[in-house]
Amino acid sequence: MNFDFSLKSKILAYHKFSAKNEFNKHLKLISNRTDVLITVDDGDMSFYDNAFPLLKKYNIPSILFIIPSLIDTDKPFWWDEYFYYSDNQGNNNELNWLKSIPNKDRLSFLETLKQNSDKPVYKKKQLTIDQLLEMQDNGVIIANHSYTHPMVDQCTEDELREELSKTKDFFDRNKLNGFETFAYPNGNFNELAESILKEFGIKYAFLFDHKVNGKNPDPLRISRLSVNDSTPMTKFKFILSGWHSKLLPLIKAGHKLLN
Repeated sequence: MNFDFSLKSKILAYHKFSAKNEFNKHLKLISNRTDVLITVDDGDMSFYDNAFPLLKKYNIPSILFIIPSLIDTDKPFWWDEYFYYSDNQGNNNELNWLKSIPNKDRLSFLETLKQNSDKPVYKKKQLTIDQLLEMQDNGVIIANHSYTHPMVDQCTEDELREELSKTKDFFDRNKLNGFETFAYPNGNFNELAESILKEFGIKYAFLFDHKVNGKNPDPLRISRLSVNDSTPMTKFKFILSGWHSKLLPLIKAGHKLLN
């Protein structure tokens, strides 16, 4: 692992990337900063197509958290399947409910959705091993986002061990370097998950809490700032300042009072 996370107080969490140039502006701004780290969750193909070339151009290292069960397949992300197979294209409230129930119930719900749908099977092009190795050779740490992207706080002990065991086997077989660096799917975690992570030798685990890290953060609870490739530069600078994450809870609380 080449990063000293104690020096990275601002860790950015991205997901998908369009071909637009706002991300290019982000990189120009942070290219000479030592306190910022780019991380990307899920391993969407758009990272390879649109973000990776820019990261190489600016020689900016990054961490890509992948879902091994999808690599070299045409299987979609499970949340995309939910929206595709649901009546009326689903909704975020129900998706959030799915993230809050036991993992086996979530899997059962999704399987029933697919079985009851008359739509064609949904397929999505995923990253390949060759692409992962190419990126790894060019400054991207290929890291661990669990094997199938369950909510780890809704998993049993056996489910957690199976997720990490299969992921470790995948990383070892394919000579990938970032198994010991983990991002909690959806940012969800609990003490059981932390204990299993330690058991498997995970050294760093990242949240999705939209916060700036203080000095000497808990290595299994590293905060990240939520951004996307289209975040306008004014807002991006505000997020990097740390003030956005401080004010956002107050704004949300105000909205609740007004409603």
